[in-house]
Amino acid sequence: MKTEKFVLDNGFETLFLKRNYSAGISIQLWVKAGSRNEIPGITGISHMLEHMMFKGSKKYGPQEHAQLVQANGGELNAFTSNDRTVYYDNLPPEKLSLGLVLESDRFLRLSLDEKEFQTERQVVYEERKMRTDNSPYGKAMEMLFALTFIAHPYHWPVIGWESDILSWTIEDLRAYYKKFYSPENVFLIIAGNFDREKARLLVEKKFGKWKKIELDNLRIPKEPEQNGERFTELKMRVELPFVFSAYRTPPYGSREALVFDIAERILSGGESSRIYRKLVYDTQLALSAGGGVYSFLDYGLFFVYGILNRGKDFNSMKRALFEEVEGFFSGVIKEEELEKAKNQLKAELVKSTEKTFSHGMLVGESYFYTGNPDFYLKKATLYDSITLNDFKEVGEKFISEIKRNTVVIKPEGKR
Repeated sequence: MKTEKFVLDNGFETLFLKRNYSAGISIQLWVKAGSRNEIPGITGISHMLEHMMFKGSKKYGPQEHAQLVQANGGELNAFTSNDRTVYYDNLPPEKLSLGLVLESDRFLRLSLDEKEFQTERQVVYEERKMRTDNSPYGKAMEMLFALTFIAHPYHWPVIGWESDILSWTIEDLRAYYKKFYSPENVFLIIAGNFDREKARLLVEKKFGKWKKIELDNLRIPKEPEQNGERFTELKMRVELPFVFSAYRTPPYGSREALVFDIAERILSGGESSRIYRKLVYDTQLALSAGGGVYSFLDYGLFFVYGILNRGKDFNSMKRALFEEVEGFFSGVIKEEELEKAKNQLKAELVKSTEKTFSHGMLVGESYFYTGNPDFYLKKATLYDSITLNDFKEVGEKFISEIKRNTVVIKPEGKR
């Protein structure tokens, strides 16, 4: 099922994903701006603006957008990441016009009231306290990104540094909104059961007068070559010490990134994975162990972790974790392991197309990262093309002690 695209004169792009069997529609607006687009001093402002997008526009007051969507049987939300900010409204098909009216009003005519700004800044500040400052695992991940990326904007957290949150001004927010929330920097996805011509006319009517702003070329620093392990240790209120380690990897859509998708499944995809079996079942060094992978526009990050089991030696657990990860890429990988991981990833792709919202998100992700909205349709074939030799090649380039970034969290008062 391929998507259709049309572009307004102001550069605003719309993707149609027609699903005649869907019970509803999903309206999604993808902004090509996240924490990657920020500069020191205003880190976290992409996320703050996401909050403020629910605080009133020219026609609708604070929270009225949400109330109208919910009153008409729909749901809505938004999220900010390192590369992008996404807003969505899932509605009955006959409410397409309502969704586009609401979205166009806040994208073109957001209020950005000073009082609302001050209130919401405190909400974001408390969110940071809860999810990062008072969360050992949140703090570990924040430090892991800060170690892995020292020049690139992926260095700072999406929510922003505490000092920046406290120093933002409403002028900062207005300038950011004006610069990045412009028609050539946002694209719309309409997925589900809808009339194409009616949708096209609605999009032209609601977004056609949006004034285009020529964006400055964004200069993103490149990461320098890493030639030694980076390490930090923190003391926090935890019962058991744990370790997180990460390796910088290639960007979304590259063949090497697909190799890491598969490697993550074999190494850390659940209780049958290599890391869990080795550290939790076999040696019982860890109470829990696992990992994950992120793929972004410019780079990716592959991470693993282990939480020490009671009565076990921390250094022994850490060493076993590193040996399992770094040995994997140069060791023997069984064909059945490879096929199992590929089948899991392909099954998830199919599952993501079952619901209108997740199918739309899949199209948006494909278009945002590769410029091809149908890239996801190729992923199964691309996964199948990965061979055992690919793991050795990416391991030699990206996985070794000198490419490792490590965060250790230990209980307060203990050495």
